[in-house]
Amino acid sequence: MSGPFIPARAGQPLDLLEQGAAGNGWEGVEELFKPFLQAGELQPADNVAKFMAALRRTPEGQAMFEWMMDISIRQPLRLTGATFEQTALQAATRQAINGFAEAILNAIAHGEKLLMQSKTQNGAGE
Repeated sequence: MSGPFIPARAGQPLDLLEQGAAGNGWEGVEELFKPFLQAGELQPADNVAKFMAALRRTPEGQAMFEWMMDISIRQPLRLTGATFEQTALQAATRQAINGFAEAILNAIAHGEKLLMQSKTQNGAGE
């Protein structure tokens, strides 16, 4: 659920999530996640990444990815448990949920790069 002032999507639009709050676009986001991800880990095959990027460009695909972000990374952060162990478990659970969203966003960005490379190689980017 969103708060009374700013709906979750308005506060965190997919385009801004893709650009990364770090300010350096995906390069900045990749730097933030580098300690948590090994090179290539959690990355789908190139054809899947390109499909995800192409799907993201359709209205239905956009709606699907928006919904995926709504139920994952856009959810409010609640990390207060009755005990230290409960708080740690909630934090680990949230990290896993965010990891899913981050992997999806990373795959879309990778697919976009591959699609742009394909256009350039085929001469369509000129």
